[in-house]
Amino acid sequence: MTKEEEILLISKIKAGDTYLYKELVENHSSNVFNLIKGIVSSREDAEEVAQDVFVKAFFSIKSFREESSFSTWLYRIAYNMSISKIRRKKRDYVPIDFNNSNIISEDSSTIDNMYDKELLFTILNHALLQLDPKDKFLVLSFYLYDKSIKELMVITGLNESNVKVRLHRCRIKINLLINNNRELNYG
Repeated sequence: MTKEEEILLISKIKAGDTYLYKELVENHSSNVFNLIKGIVSSREDAEEVAQDVFVKAFFSIKSFREESSFSTWLYRIAYNMSISKIRRKKRDYVPIDFNNSNIISEDSSTIDNMYDKELLFTILNHALLQLDPKDKFLVLSFYLYDKSIKELMVITGLNESNVKVRLHRCRIKINLLINNNRELNYG
């Protein structure tokens, strides 16, 4: 669906054709679920939050002002509701020491040479699970779902430099976790 088609669809929904909302849900449900799952980790929690996101978006759609894309507006709702879910569960995360000098290069060829792709995927997944949920959301949104810095600013409410710094720190954390995992696996 093009942006113009989506805006027209939203206009019709705002005008009272609420049955059309299912098209927005069908168009965005997979990405919203995956983003939420990246934050809350539990599939059951992600399904619950995703349903809540679409319900909230439905009742709030009249407040959508088309200043950003619908997906950015929707991801902002998903982000906020996911973080609220995490806070309610009071989930802990593993703190990482940024001052550790034993961080591997950000050059992906170094990593590719150390591991076969399947093992790298497993180690990367393990590293992502150890990130703070907010950081995990940023990493997945930026690298996997191609959200821009500006979109992440709108979704998270952070300023540009904070988004960039957090993404940089996440890369350091992930590299450190991968390096530590390599040392554990290969002594």
